[in-house]
Amino acid sequence: MFPDLPIVLVADDPLVRGGLSALLPDEIPVVRTVGSDSDVVVAVATSAAEVVLWDAHDGIPDPRRLDVGVPVVVLAPDADRASVALGAGAMGVLRRDLDESRLAACLLAVRAGLKVIDPRFEGLVRSAPPPGDGPSEPLTPREEEVLELLAEGRSNREIAIALEISPHTAKFHVDRILLKLDASGRTDAVVRAARLGLLRL
Repeated sequence: MFPDLPIVLVADDPLVRGGLSALLPDEIPVVRTVGSDSDVVVAVATSAAEVVLWDAHDGIPDPRRLDVGVPVVVLAPDADRASVALGAGAMGVLRRDLDESRLAACLLAVRAGLKVIDPRFEGLVRSAPPPGDGPSEPLTPREEEVLELLAEGRSNREIAIALEISPHTAKFHVDRILLKLDASGRTDAVVRAARLGLLRL
């Protein structure tokens, strides 16, 4: 037995919310369930939750939204989403096909201040540069705007529409960001930017 650990569960699919709630023992009550488009900070503050369990099945979690005031555990279907979650400050990343005991153990571990990474992600999650290693040259104000949209998972076309620029110009800015951050791709750029403090989390 252990002291109760109230959590907020974030998932877009109501069936997923129900299934995850059913996995947890009575000592880990789900005190609030919300979708990923909800204000998770408010949900945590108004429910006295101590941990957030966030299902990332439907897309890469926006790094700026993982800073909710309590530890966050992300259920990720692949290493890319796990990597982004870690770069954004998640205390735990697990595969979505975990069992009840492993899920409960992870939630308890992050409450105790430990970081938990599913063994199946070890070696797959890219290592990002330490905070002291900045970009090769500073990002321009426009590149910072593009980076914010990249963190939201926007495509080049969506970035172009949001900033009222051409898709070609949007691609140019994205390529410059990847070059400056020495990133292998869009997801890697978001991870590195989050670790470097270039995103407003």
